[in-house]
Amino acid sequence: MYEDAITVLGSGGFIGSHLARYLQHRGYCCNLPGRGDESFYTRPLGHVIYAIGLTADFRSRPLDTVEAHVCVLRRLIQTGNFTSLTYLSSTRVYAGLENTAETASLLVNPNAPGDLYNISKLMGESLCLHGGKPNMKVARLSNVVGLRPDPDIFIDQLLNEGCRTGKVTFRTSLTSRKDYLFIDDAVELLTRIALSSETGIYNVASGEGIENGEIAHAMAKEMGFEITVAPNASTWDFSTIDITKAQTCFQFSPRRFSDYFPAFLQSYRLKKGL
Repeated sequence: MYEDAITVLGSGGFIGSHLARYLQHRGYCCNLPGRGDESFYTRPLGHVIYAIGLTADFRSRPLDTVEAHVCVLRRLIQTGNFTSLTYLSSTRVYAGLENTAETASLLVNPNAPGDLYNISKLMGESLCLHGGKPNMKVARLSNVVGLRPDPDIFIDQLLNEGCRTGKVTFRTSLTSRKDYLFIDDAVELLTRIALSSETGIYNVASGEGIENGEIAHAMAKEMGFEITVAPNASTWDFSTIDITKAQTCFQFSPRRFSDYFPAFLQSYRLKKGL
């Protein structure tokens, strides 16, 4: 029955493609509309995971960013035939805050070009929660570590630099830290959220702040890269992401960075033929 099917919108992207493989491997009835296929606006979709979005290139493509994060979503909510919808947002929306619980009031500044991403994601979140449809969920994703086609997050950019030059230069201090979540943990939790009767916002993160120094040490050991830090490197320290709600509702227990990152680096080496 279509009510039990899962439709992944954005299945060609990093998160969407990993979700598709995870669902297919576990025998779920999985619909994967391709880019340009607008039939999903009208045909039965079952449980929708909305993974359409832009990441690293949002600054150069502001109109496309809003189209992906808001406009396509608005039309789907208005006309779509689905059992539930899980919208993939980002823990970037907590920038500048100490409180990272899902109930926190957030800060955005339309005068800041970089805030376009957060503003568009928050508009998408608000549409989901107040657009008049039942069974709507929002998943705020952390920095997800996994094999991807394009180096569009910090760790992949470092690896790309290292593979080209044999050296990695950190332009933020080694004490700077962020939350990183392994892709396998991310897709498993997203599937639980999508198929559950729970609604609302959920942080999909590790709850563990990882310093650049730990990343640098692993890259030197596992990849053989020479590590340097740029002069006058700035320090950023993002607050630890609160995952209490996901732990309580879904018994979520993500892997520690130190447990999965060395194996990820070895997989990266094999992918690149190093």
